[in-house]
Amino acid sequence: MTLMSISEILGAHARSDEVGARGPFSYREVLAQRLAEAELQPKTARTRLRLMAGVVAVLEEDGVHELRVASCAARAGVAHGTFYNYWPDGSAAAQAVLSDFMATVTARRPGAAAGASAYQRILTANHYYVVVYRRNARLMRCLMQLGNADPEFARIGQAANLALARRVVRGWERAEPGAAARPEAARLARALACIAMVEGVLRELYVRPAPEPLAAMGEEEVAELLSASWYRLLFGREPP
Repeated sequence: MTLMSISEILGAHARSDEVGARGPFSYREVLAQRLAEAELQPKTARTRLRLMAGVVAVLEEDGVHELRVASCAARAGVAHGTFYNYWPDGSAAAQAVLSDFMATVTARRPGAAAGASAYQRILTANHYYVVVYRRNARLMRCLMQLGNADPEFARIGQAANLALARRVVRGWERAEPGAAARPEAARLARALACIAMVEGVLRELYVRPAPEPLAAMGEEEVAELLSASWYRLLFGREPP
């Protein structure tokens, strides 16, 4: 299996039919839309999309470790042997589909409004991620499973987090120039701590059965809580 580079995961999967598409999504619905708009594409491209949707259905139901080629082909409505025209095995299919999912998360991330404060920018980003995480919680679980099983995929995830941390640091430095006086490692570590906090809380809320009273928290409330904690960790004070 050939693993994709971080640049491929973060950008090369952006599709012409999604240019300008921003905001939360269900990956299943994204694939269904791509297939609906693929009438003029070659049959091989349409079949690949059908298989991707089949892989997603099996991943959501059974997880990475129970993925079976026969199940994916059946869900896609294609012959078992057709699967092997696209991927050599189920692991390669899972890696390709989850890489595309990661790229879609990045590509559809909305920008903050012009003139937005640092806290508003953090809140916009976190609200988007909270909603995406909740709508795709089983795929998020699969990302963790594949990362645990495949060291190379885990390294790709780490590289993606580091790229996001650098983006967070740049925004932090623009909002508070004094932040640049801190050692680079300390700035990146603080940004990675923010990212890990969000991932950990959302995992407890949406992947595992959330304990009461957390189960009753709405998406906006969760985003506000995480964003306030993120702001305090970066800026050392309460958000405005």
